[in-house]
Amino acid sequence: MKLYVNVKQAGSRKNYISKEEIHISSRPSTLRQLIAAIVSENIKNFNSKENGGTILNYLTKEQIGEKISIGKVSFGEIYNPAEANLEKALETAYSAYEDGIYRVFINDAEAGLLDDTIDLEEEDVLTFIRLTMLAGRMW
Repeated sequence: MKLYVNVKQAGSRKNYISKEEIHISSRPSTLRQLIAAIVSENIKNFNSKENGGTILNYLTKEQIGEKISIGKVSFGEIYNPAEANLEKALETAYSAYEDGIYRVFINDAEAGLLDDTIDLEEEDVLTFIRLTMLAGRMW
């Protein structure tokens, strides 16, 4: 199933949001299943990245320019070779959603509770919004 996810450019100071295409293997019927499918796909992609392979890393002028616009110039190396744990990632994602750390919108409509039924169609647009807490005292 092909879906699109609205993604804010990491580290960008501008309000630049791009639409990225993702593919999941099945059609989820609940928000919990949708989150599980997306987290599983991200874990699989993360764990399959190979670190190294080149003797000398270098960046072209274009790559440096792109990284400057993001706000961080690096070689993109992974310094921790440990693989991500799917079960722990799912537990964290569910807990964060229930705690109100982020919200999920499907075509501009909020998805609701984790076990609520969702009607997901091919090429729907998903938006994950991370809610940040205000700095300061709680009392």
